[in-house]
Amino acid sequence: MHALDARRQWLARRHDELLAALRVRRDAPARLQVIPTVVEGGGTASGAGREVSAPSARTALLIVGGVLVVVAALVFTVVSWGRLGIGGRAAILLAVTVCALALPGLLRRRQLTATAEASAAVGLALVFLDAYAAREAGLGGLDRVGTAGYWAVLTTLMAVGAAVYGWWQRLRLPLPVGFLIARLPGLLGTAALGGAAENYATAMIATAAVDFAALYVLTARAATGPAGFRDRVGGEQAATILVTGARVVGGGWALLGGALAVWHAVGASSPAEVMRAWVPLSLLALLGTGLCRGFRALPPALRSAAEGVAVVALIVAVGAGLRCVTPSGWAVAGYAAPAALIAAWAAVSCARSGRWTKPARGGSYAPPPEAAAAMGELVAASTMLLLTGVVVLPELAHALTRPVVPGMELWLDGHPQRWSWQLATAPLVVLWLVVSVLATMAVLRARTVDDRHTDQLAKVLHNTTALAAVPPLLLLPVALGLPYGWVLAAAVMASVAVAVDVVRRQGAALVPRLLGLAASGVVALLWSSADRAAVLALWGTFAVSAAVLAHVLSAPTARPPVRTTACVAGAFAILALGVEAVASGITAGLPGHVTAFAVLAVAVIAACAAAAWHRTPGRDQVSTAVEGAGYVLAATALALTARHPGALSLALAVTGVAGLAIALRPDRRRAALMGTALLIASSWVRLALADVTVPEAYTLPVTAVALVIGHRRRTSTPGTSSWPAYGAGLSATMFPSLIATWSDGNWVRPLLLGAAALLATVVGVRTHLQAPLIVGSGVLVLVGLHELAPTVVQVFGLLPRWVPLAAAGLLLLLLGATYEKRIGQARRLRDTVRNMR
Repeated sequence: MHALDARRQWLARRHDELLAALRVRRDAPARLQVIPTVVEGGGTASGAGREVSAPSARTALLIVGGVLVVVAALVFTVVSWGRLGIGGRAAILLAVTVCALALPGLLRRRQLTATAEASAAVGLALVFLDAYAAREAGLGGLDRVGTAGYWAVLTTLMAVGAAVYGWWQRLRLPLPVGFLIARLPGLLGTAALGGAAENYATAMIATAAVDFAALYVLTARAATGPAGFRDRVGGEQAATILVTGARVVGGGWALLGGALAVWHAVGASSPAEVMRAWVPLSLLALLGTGLCRGFRALPPALRSAAEGVAVVALIVAVGAGLRCVTPSGWAVAGYAAPAALIAAWAAVSCARSGRWTKPARGGSYAPPPEAAAAMGELVAASTMLLLTGVVVLPELAHALTRPVVPGMELWLDGHPQRWSWQLATAPLVVLWLVVSVLATMAVLRARTVDDRHTDQLAKVLHNTTALAAVPPLLLLPVALGLPYGWVLAAAVMASVAVAVDVVRRQGAALVPRLLGLAASGVVALLWSSADRAAVLALWGTFAVSAAVLAHVLSAPTARPPVRTTACVAGAFAILALGVEAVASGITAGLPGHVTAFAVLAVAVIAACAAAAWHRTPGRDQVSTAVEGAGYVLAATALALTARHPGALSLALAVTGVAGLAIALRPDRRRAALMGTALLIASSWVRLALADVTVPEAYTLPVTAVALVIGHRRRTSTPGTSSWPAYGAGLSATMFPSLIATWSDGNWVRPLLLGAAALLATVVGVRTHLQAPLIVGSGVLVLVGLHELAPTVVQVFGLLPRWVPLAAAGLLLLLLGATYEKRIGQARRLRDTVRNMR
């Protein structure tokens, strides 16, 4: 206590010095003002290099001083309590508290507003210490009162008293302090009464309701003259900060209570618990509705959020009640049904209130007040409905993919296990509710806006509705318990019906129908995997349907989206025929490398169809898509024969011939390169099967083809360098043969390779071509080194060890003596080579 008192006295002295310096600065003339800064030693320094402004120093001093006073009072209350009697202790604490609370009025009259705020804060803190000390001392029998109840009453009085005191004294700090203290009475009172989770939620929501009611009363007097709300709290900025903070704290407190109420309602297991959960949920719904409908000072976004919270509370309350009376498994539907009804009603309200009205070009749109409530209801109900859809999504996904597992066992193992296909009705009802709300919103949005083709939200709603309507439509026979064949037939009929509608009405909305067609087709194909006959029938049917669709939609007068659809349909037709070929081969018991030739036949058919459609005006895009699908099937066929070299060689040969045939088209000349490469690869596989290990057998055909192609390129394109024309062809044979020469002890290969390299070198010199000269001479030198290597090694073994060193030294001297001459000759040789083509 002695140390604290000494520190307090030093802070008081520094406080007086700072105030005196500030008064000097205020009273000094503007041109002679000097900003003094008080240092701890008691002197002053010029303000030219100060780092802390005067207001910051004042605030820091007040905060530190106030904290130290509170700490001193706390130490006095806890430590030194026993040294005084009950009367003396009460008198001291009460006197200090009264002084602290009475000083702000005097300080405000002397224009010491910040000091007044600090004094008020100290006084409010001392009130808590007074209450604590009074109960600990048993003053008036307070020690026999329950702790939670005592503090509940005290915090209530403190919250009201702090707000009234701050309003009366025109102080900023007591109002938010009282507002924050008001969080505690409800929770403490509930704890004193032994309440459950729903009681705590009710207390929190009720506290938030009282907050907004008090805020409404205060802000209603904002413009009542000098005694208005803004003047009371210290100006426009302070009023804005206080109101915003009160909204955030009150709204957050209400949301916390609402989350607790929702958690209790969802987990309730009996009607009594549900009824108890209705109390906070009803209070939350009333609070949200009141804020949206009656609190006009809130921005439209906050009003929509308040109405959304009310809708969520209402949906949870109704859903919890329905869960108690509906059969088992229908709990999610109990939440989805009210959400769907409110979402549909909110969509109608949005359309009627003009929330979706499209403004004129260049104009602005101000939504009416009713639009905020409708929008909040729509967003909240739609979100709740989507959450229920997410809850039932695993069960729906399992039903959608149920035939896939036995289908995989059927095609991979050949012996599938017995399986059953079932789906409860409740998840399907939830999905139908989602689709119904989406359809309602799409129709209302399209009718409200002036131009539905330029409204992106209307398009998204239509497309989402079309995509989401497929699973409940196709799963309806499953929920009704129909056999597998009937369910599959219904899916196929739905796909065919949509395809016929696309063909007949090409000018209508295309994207939603295409999404429905794609979704229904994918589901039908997945479901068909559980039966071999179904796979053969369905993939063949879909291939023919897609081909017809591509032919009809690829008319020259078709719109770009329709042509894109035709391209996709054409590619799918070819891929479906490939799957049909694979399924037929597996069903017939053929091995994979034999089935590959059926797939290769489909690829050849695709190439022929692409060539035929390419000659038809306006169908070049479809031709390209069909050709690309054929390439995919050709690659698949080659992959199926990879483990059987004989079949692989034949498949490569067939594919190469097909590539050369494609190269007959004027726009596909480059296909000859791929066809030639495939034929060469086929010959390599055949040579490997014949145990041919001579590299020239593999490389000479490549060299011949490459040299012929390079020569034709130089002939057709003057100015082509010799490297792209002949470099690859010469290297394809010479470099592998050179590598084999160094590991071959026979003399035939070095002789033939040397002769070929010599011929290439001579041709390069005679024709002034760089590639034959460099490749041929380089290989010739390396072949010569290979032939001289044994002799060189033998000679080096016979010579004394000093001879190589002497020879190397003499060589260096000779090179050094003729350096300039050799450099000139090297430059002339370099220029000569560079001048070659």
